Amino acid sequence: MSLLLQPLIATGRDGVEMVCADSMVRRIYPILAAHVADFPEQCLVACCKENRCPKCLVTADERGNPLSSPIRTPNFGLRTVYSPFSANLPHTDIFLVFTPDLLHQFHKGVFKDHLVKWYLEIVGEAEMDARFKAIPDYPGLRHFKKGISAVKQWTGTEHKQMQRVFIGLLAGAVPRYA
Repeated sequence: MSLLLQPLIATGRDGVEMVCADSMVRRIYPILAAHVADFPEQCLVACCKENRCPKCLVTADERGNPLSSPIRTPNFGLRTVYSPFSANLPHTDIFLVFTPDLLHQFHKGVFKDHLVKWYLEIVGEAEMDARFKAIPDYPGLRHFKKGISAVKQWTGTEHKQMQRVFIGLLAGAVPRYA
């Protein structure tokens, strides 16, 4: 990665003249603005343990709680890395360039680990499975004939199929209070 990003070091520090869309020549300073990686690779690049947040200092058991955690800084890494590829990149904070990993952070993290868990606490496993089983067959929607509680490992496609019907499952689950 260091070899690939080597040209960004000098041009990011000194700038380079380029012709812009309006035909004017301007000095620009290219930077690394996004690092697309899955969650384990983000943790590796951030030099943190794999079960920790690569962006902030929240602990694993506090994720999902409304709190304000300090953002990671280059001085607070948990693994020793002798020469990280981002060390010499000007105007780049590696902890701010990570893009969300949809499978691990959204589909599994937010949806399955939080929303489904909270829903289970409200209605219970048997009621949730009964609601998934009761969904009528419809083209383009997966029908969960046995419910979802017995499945141990989900694919991204299965998460998406669950999310398509999840709001409908919530209807009537919580009694209204006057």
